[in-house]
Amino acid sequence: MKAIPDPRCGRTSKHDHAEVLVCLVIGFLVGRLTIRRSLKWCRKHLEWLRQYLPLKNGVASPSTACRILAGIDEELFALQFTAWIGEIVNTRGIHLIIDGKALRAAMEKVKDFRAPMVMNAIDAATGLVLAQFPLQNKECEITAIPELLKVLDIRGSTVTIDAIGTQTEIMGQIIRQGGHFVLTVKRNQPQSYAEIEKYFRELSEDYGQMSENSCFQPRYPEMMKMYEEVCLKEKNRDRYEIRRYRVCRYPALLTKTQEEWPFIRTVGEAEQIRIPIERDENGNDITPDEETFRKQGSRRKPKPKKGDGEDSDIQITGMISDLELTAEKWGTIRGHTGQSRIRSIMCWTIHSAKTGHQQRNRKIIWPCCGRSATTFCGSP
Repeated sequence: MKAIPDPRCGRTSKHDHAEVLVCLVIGFLVGRLTIRRSLKWCRKHLEWLRQYLPLKNGVASPSTACRILAGIDEELFALQFTAWIGEIVNTRGIHLIIDGKALRAAMEKVKDFRAPMVMNAIDAATGLVLAQFPLQNKECEITAIPELLKVLDIRGSTVTIDAIGTQTEIMGQIIRQGGHFVLTVKRNQPQSYAEIEKYFRELSEDYGQMSENSCFQPRYPEMMKMYEEVCLKEKNRDRYEIRRYRVCRYPALLTKTQEEWPFIRTVGEAEQIRIPIERDENGNDITPDEETFRKQGSRRKPKPKKGDGEDSDIQITGMISDLELTAEKWGTIRGHTGQSRIRSIMCWTIHSAKTGHQQRNRKIIWPCCGRSATTFCGSP
């Protein structure tokens, strides 16, 4: 934190700005989500903190902390914080999720009530946010992803990004940095998405026919040799979910792999069917089966929506990777990168800060968001 210039005027200061920033970060890490509570925690543990920090004049006041946060170089702070995280968390050989999120709880503190956007690098195993990069708007995600990757050592790591990151330049950068990728394909890549949907539908049909009739001849014999699928079923809150993961280690099925994406080794598809649970007046389960739901829908969903979005009842997304993946491994990776999991990682502080009757005066600290602190913090 010493590398970050003190934004206050040149007169003698009672509290070192680096010590103030460290106290705020520590308070946030132990679960104190406001400036006041962070500093209060530090005062209670002052003797312990003095084993590592001088703190000659004790812990600073919330007013002092706010003045420092309002004036620091936010980009430099973000880089220093990322460098510190990189020293204590190894980013090599892990599963990294790159995803952009809007901080909607900060809308009322931002001009025009536009939610600030942040690009995040998340460790899938621990849920730790290892690095963040500010976004002016959602359209800037494509240009922000390469910048975020530059500050990370991804050698041996598997990087997963939503469909917006499925760009040839981003794939090339990940490979040059020694990493691997598993990227989502949606309708923003219309040709590839249509090919994935077509071939995997036909491969799945032939796969079912072959399991019933060993003499059946598939339409694509070479592809079928490299094809496999798994099916998972579970009850999730008020619905049944059926997930099918299909992979084909025959990348030539995509036109782009022969032209723009020669490094692709596996193409996959994830199909998720959400069937709302229905009960009669006696409480008996009368939920339709999968085949009936596809054809006729249900009372709660007369016309199931099919598409690639999170709001679809039958959601189909594609996948490309430079790794040779099995269907089971693809399902595991897909489970870690689902939007519900990412939201739970990124938004727990927002939800915690908005509970209770004190929510109006709460201040949320985002220590590595790379934006001005005044954007996310109200008055103490």
